[in-house]
Amino acid sequence: MASGLTAVWKGSAAQGWTCAVLTVAFWIVPAAAQTYVQYGNTFQREVNRFRWTSSVDAMVRKAQWHATLRNRFVSDAFYRFNDRLQFRDENVLALDAEHRLGPYLGMGISGETSWFGLSEVYSQELYGGLRIRPTPAFLIEPLVGMAVDSRPGVSASRTDAGPAYGGRWRMEERSFGGYRVQLDGTGTWQSINPRRAHRVAMGGRITRQVASTSIRTAVRMSSIRRDTYRAASYLNRSGSAMRAPESVEATTSDTVEVRLHIDAPVARGIRLRGTAEGIVNGRRIRTHHATGQSLFFETDFNRRAVFADLGLIYERRYLTARLAMEAGAAAESRSLANRDSLPVGEAAQKTALLAQADYDEGVFGISTAVRAHLSKLTTSLFVTSRIVRHDTPVVNQDDRDELYHNGELIFELSINQYLQASLTVLGSYYHAVYLQAERSADNYVQRTLRMRPSVAWTPSASTTVRAVTEVRATYTVDDFVLAGRRPSDQSAREIRFETQVEQRMAKDLHVLAEGSFADLHLGRLQWESFSEIPFDTLRTYRAWLHIRSGRKVIADIGWRIFIRSDYDRSATVTYAGDNGTRRTISRPGRRRIDQSGPTAAILWAMDRSQLRIEGWLNVQHIRYRLFGELPGDHRMAITQAADRGSRLVIPNILVSLTWNP
Repeated sequence: MASGLTAVWKGSAAQGWTCAVLTVAFWIVPAAAQTYVQYGNTFQREVNRFRWTSSVDAMVRKAQWHATLRNRFVSDAFYRFNDRLQFRDENVLALDAEHRLGPYLGMGISGETSWFGLSEVYSQELYGGLRIRPTPAFLIEPLVGMAVDSRPGVSASRTDAGPAYGGRWRMEERSFGGYRVQLDGTGTWQSINPRRAHRVAMGGRITRQVASTSIRTAVRMSSIRRDTYRAASYLNRSGSAMRAPESVEATTSDTVEVRLHIDAPVARGIRLRGTAEGIVNGRRIRTHHATGQSLFFETDFNRRAVFADLGLIYERRYLTARLAMEAGAAAESRSLANRDSLPVGEAAQKTALLAQADYDEGVFGISTAVRAHLSKLTTSLFVTSRIVRHDTPVVNQDDRDELYHNGELIFELSINQYLQASLTVLGSYYHAVYLQAERSADNYVQRTLRMRPSVAWTPSASTTVRAVTEVRATYTVDDFVLAGRRPSDQSAREIRFETQVEQRMAKDLHVLAEGSFADLHLGRLQWESFSEIPFDTLRTYRAWLHIRSGRKVIADIGWRIFIRSDYDRSATVTYAGDNGTRRTISRPGRRRIDQSGPTAAILWAMDRSQLRIEGWLNVQHIRYRLFGELPGDHRMAITQAADRGSRLVIPNILVSLTWNP
């Protein structure tokens, strides 16, 4: 609990520091200055989870000064075992200020402070430099400053500090010989002995427009390095090496991304649109400041991926159609960089472990979409087919091929201004084939069919009724069954009803009712005879009746009900045995969960600000009906305890404030 309180205290301290900065800014900035502040705060409790989020965005502009401040704070708390709270807090504060010294020169200050409570990491960096603008669209800013980073070490928390430097530059979009070009880049390097860190990113975008043809290319390159402390391993060696149990692990990630987009006319009403993108990522883990006798692993990770799609689009007043194909490939590989310096057994074990996650993957697909308007009827058709080839090394048995077919057909009918209806039919087919003999028994086919009719009826300006029905059937069938193994073919059939009714009783008074029912049947499937043996039924009921009133201040009050019943293979009931002792019994049975309680909400809109409060007091009651024979001398006590069940009161609340003074 102490660590949780520490996390909350540090997060609250960061929030308090932010508020202090804003308060000082308001006091020292003259009233004639242009200021903008937005403050948002949300608190939410849902079952066993608490979340507090807070955001501050501020801007001050006065004469030659321009400053912005941004703060983001998130705090999560979860009830774990033994009703203990576990905290996870994060706070990021960014500041940027500039004093203009002339039309081409300015003095800038920027920095960022971050706190991560779960990992107990605190970092702060502050930079200053001249902002040079040779032209209004071009910026060059050399940076110099310092950085502080605190994080857990092996035996105690370590705080490192040192100089930092860097720079950034930006060129707004300009035209050069018919090309629109935009470039930017930023980089910072930190020397916080004995660790290092850097963050570099640069990229650009080039657009070419010729008549109705557009070609756009974007490139982005980045490199990030972070050092952490790690315990050194000596394979149970003793001696002087044990006096230096700590090393520095450096992780460097380099990424290059390229994206190309083309849009060109082909014929009257037909356009060609395509996108191609590729990404290359390399990640290296190296160990520094380790003794010669310590054991460490240095790994290399490489990921390469390319993807492209090309399609023809036909557009007319009553018809829109698209035919496209896509293709892609991705590969990941991992290797042990210091294999030669490790013991043979350790190197072989680590190499085999890394290779298990390697893979090569290829994707090819075709898709089509058609949308047609015929008087009061609109018809849409979407069809997609895709093949995926997933190749893995021999040590990984996840080598497989996958085949997808998906289709969706939608009919939308506007009968008149009061009545609209729609029908959606969806179907999918998925086949997974494992190529290695050890897993070939896991091959399976899954077929799904859905039908969803809906109706929207507006008999008057004050009444709206919406109703939706959905029928779903999913069948999962193994390609074959090994001798002596039980078939695992399964069926899932579900029917669902949903309805919403809104009735305006007065100018600012509305009555709303929502309800739904779902009935899901699970069974062992006999595919050859297309029959099933049911083994579970899940029924769900939902209802919510509430009244909403007001315009500027909106109040909502009502009552919500949720009921679910399903089969429990091992329902456990606690009952009173002989001499008042507490005993438990486990049997198959049906479980019923009843949840109900009042709901309330207030929404207050104040010009640019808003206050929102929502709450639901959930009273939960769980009961059982056990199957099978019960002990005769305790049958009545067990039946009464199962019917009485357990009761729990769960308050759920949401408070949100957005303030724009």
